[in-house]
Amino acid sequence: MEIDEQRLWIMMSRKLTGEATDEEVRQLDEWLKHDPRAMYCYQVFLQLWQAEGGSMHPEELAEKYALQQKRIHDADEKKMPKQLRPRRVGWQVMLAAAAMAGVVVMIGLMKKTFTFQTNTVQQQWATLSTPNGMRAHIILPDSTEVWLNAGSQIRYRKDIDTASLREIVLAGEAYFQVQHRVHQPMIIHTQHVDIRDLGTSFNVRAYPGDPVTEATLIEGSIEVISRSHPEEKIRLKPSQRITFYHDTWTLNTDLARQNHSSGNDAKNYALTQVKPDPKESLIPDTAWKVNKLVFQSERFDELVKQLERWYNVHIVLKSRQVADYKLTGSFENESIQQALKALQITAPFRYRVQADTVWITGP
Repeated sequence: MEIDEQRLWIMMSRKLTGEATDEEVRQLDEWLKHDPRAMYCYQVFLQLWQAEGGSMHPEELAEKYALQQKRIHDADEKKMPKQLRPRRVGWQVMLAAAAMAGVVVMIGLMKKTFTFQTNTVQQQWATLSTPNGMRAHIILPDSTEVWLNAGSQIRYRKDIDTASLREIVLAGEAYFQVQHRVHQPMIIHTQHVDIRDLGTSFNVRAYPGDPVTEATLIEGSIEVISRSHPEEKIRLKPSQRITFYHDTWTLNTDLARQNHSSGNDAKNYALTQVKPDPKESLIPDTAWKVNKLVFQSERFDELVKQLERWYNVHIVLKSRQVADYKLTGSFENESIQQALKALQITAPFRYRVQADTVWITGP
């Protein structure tokens, strides 16, 4: 079902403000059921309306999220191979007025923040992305479920339900629950590795600019292929995590060194067994799915990246001593200031918050 952008935004707005007719609600529900892009868009619209709409001026919110979305797309396009980069199709529809108070500004905000993209090469691609501070759950046309973490983007073929090879391109982090089809294999492409589904649920973390790419298998089976060693196919078992190190200097764990040698056949990955966090009873790799940020023995400088995405802030870390701290903990409903105060209990440092920027210095 093709999206009529103007109609979609109006129906979403009217439903949220309680002014939609029964017929409009029925049409919107039918639309969301058949179009994963529309469902994604509505979910994020709902999150934004509930979480931010009442506490911040809409124009300020619009500027904030428009800037964040631009950062996400700029980072993604720099890291993606040129042949995989989407060509953006901007919003052509501009609403002149709406009956309910505040909806025009909110619609304008969402149009700035989320754009549907398409690629006019042989196959058509659809693109969905989440800004920092937001997550989304999407059901693709082939019934594959995707949970998209903050600051992430997926691209999938529009004919994914009928294509002989189902393909998804990921920049960021996502959890996949794949509808396995023997004669229609699925491959998840990231910048450094490809992951072939063999009937499974798994998590992939592949943020552009991060020194590692990780895949964690929850159930079923996946086959992982490194772009740097395409001849080697690594099959994971449930509760296994594979971590690929993009630079040899990031091989900084004993497990990684066990897989790394100085010869020509040096491995750049580590296989580890994942266990639930004893306090949260959740696997840290997938806790974000239930809106929890869980970390175990995480370096502070790596945790900073997660905090930036989680809270939609920019963090300036000015202390090498603090960067080397290793921390374990979890956050759910805490604000960024509450999270930083909690971290100070075990890791002495000072911080200063101004607008959306946090400066962290040594004790």
